[in-house]
Amino acid sequence: MKKYFFIVVLFFQYSLYAQQAGNGKVRIYLRTISCVEEAADNIFDVDGKGNEIFATIFYSVASSNGTTRYTNKITTAVYGDITGRQGRNKAGTASTNGGIKARDVIYANPNTEAWMPIGDERFKGQLMFDVELGPTDIVSIVPVLWEWDSDTKATQNSFESFLLNSFNTINIHTAPIAQKFNTVNSPFIYGNATSCIDLAGMSRILQGVNGVDGNRPLGMKPDGTYSPNMFVLNQNILNNWQSVYQALNNQECTFYYNERDLGNTRDHGNYYMAINVDYTPPPAISGSTKNIPGIKKELPSRNININNTNFAIAGNWAGIQTNDYGMYPQNIAFELTAKGEYITKDMNGVVAARGTYTFSNNMLSGSYKQLSSGETFSFSATFDPATQKISGTLGSGAAITGQGKWSVIKK
Repeated sequence: MKKYFFIVVLFFQYSLYAQQAGNGKVRIYLRTISCVEEAADNIFDVDGKGNEIFATIFYSVASSNGTTRYTNKITTAVYGDITGRQGRNKAGTASTNGGIKARDVIYANPNTEAWMPIGDERFKGQLMFDVELGPTDIVSIVPVLWEWDSDTKATQNSFESFLLNSFNTINIHTAPIAQKFNTVNSPFIYGNATSCIDLAGMSRILQGVNGVDGNRPLGMKPDGTYSPNMFVLNQNILNNWQSVYQALNNQECTFYYNERDLGNTRDHGNYYMAINVDYTPPPAISGSTKNIPGIKKELPSRNININNTNFAIAGNWAGIQTNDYGMYPQNIAFELTAKGEYITKDMNGVVAARGTYTFSNNMLSGSYKQLSSGETFSFSATFDPATQKISGTLGSGAAITGQGKWSVIKK
């Protein structure tokens, strides 16, 4: 027979939940730039040994409907071989004086080291900008990684002006994406600018550095077309940053510039850079407490064995998936229903994949089919009652490995 412990309360006290109002502060740091494969360079190394690179972070603050308030850009120093060059930051191992080659990792803040005390500000990287963000504001960010080849900046200046002037349409595009964001169905905050920038106009500007020496953005196709990466933040996204990223030991956005993947075997640059997002929320406004009479509650008295976790597994889960080596992180989200179904949805809430799962003794396994392609994937994972996290692997077909690793928490 079920036993219940009855509590009759003539007066109970409740607190108004703390509310947040006002502006939060967002700080964007450039932490690392990693070279997987060098971009084609002058055969005589007239610009220095190996590659020389720099980064520009373009950003714009807008209202919730996409009305632009202001735009700006911040550019780093050039990283690479410092021989005969003033103002460069020494980086890379192509020579004793630097120069970037494959497998080099550049810390954007020259004072950053691989191992530093927890909380050391320098570990976050090079502070690029900080902005105040109102309760309904958005900040759209476009990180561009450049190959430096020349002091001539005509093409670079035209590109930068074009991109800054494009933020009116970028913000109109990103604002509704930011409003749709939630950690259940669409924990995605970045992509590319294909649908909101005049790429043909940008391509015309870049023809001056297409296949010839000159400062150019990494990530160009052989025909000179280029689609920038971008991401968008608002207070809702940033308030969920801890649950989506930090709880999964990943508080960085990683952006990839792989020209071979774009069919560009002529220039063959392959880089990625990690951007750290730091957020200070608005101060909390605590409400008062009140007494309300006549409330009666019935609370079940039962012991819950955390090793029998079937009661907790059904629900919505979100987190990060990487490849087998922990690289190329991307957001994932899925639902596990009480009927044993596995479901994922796209940003519009339409079912994109469906499958089944089993869960016993903290072990989760199952498979699903992508409805658009018909591909089948299988997975195996472990639920940790202490952290409430599921961590597992993914494989193609009946295999449970080979397609990456993933970790999620319940939303």
